[in-house]
Amino acid sequence: MMKPHAHNTGRFLTAVVTRSVGLMLATLTFLASTAWAAEPVKITSLQTYPEAYKMKVVQVEGIVSGYQMHHFIGNNTKLEKCIQDFMVEDGTGTIQASYAALCQMGPVMLRDGDEVTIEGHYLGALDVRVVRKR
Repeated sequence: MMKPHAHNTGRFLTAVVTRSVGLMLATLTFLASTAWAAEPVKITSLQTYPEAYKMKVVQVEGIVSGYQMHHFIGNNTKLEKCIQDFMVEDGTGTIQASYAALCQMGPVMLRDGDEVTIEGHYLGALDVRVVRKR
């Protein structure tokens, strides 16, 4: 009976582990990119087909109006939180949006008339996660 050489067994195991890790990383990268990719949509589509977008991350471009800022201190963390509530109009419709952030982290501060691209979860309104001024 022939015994396999230790260095050949080690190479084989290294190759198997390397391939497995590579496959897992590729799968996780694909899942992460599809799970977090914002889908660009028009507001009229959100309002016409709300069930199709419910809880999905979407991207909307438009103009800010009806802007309001609310400050409060978190009960547990004692950190100051900034909640920005506003409407976004894109030429096809208007939708309510809310952007919450820690004030100390320097969130993007908005005002009426700003042109923005926002990404967030659609829940009938937009729970904004990312705001970019254009």
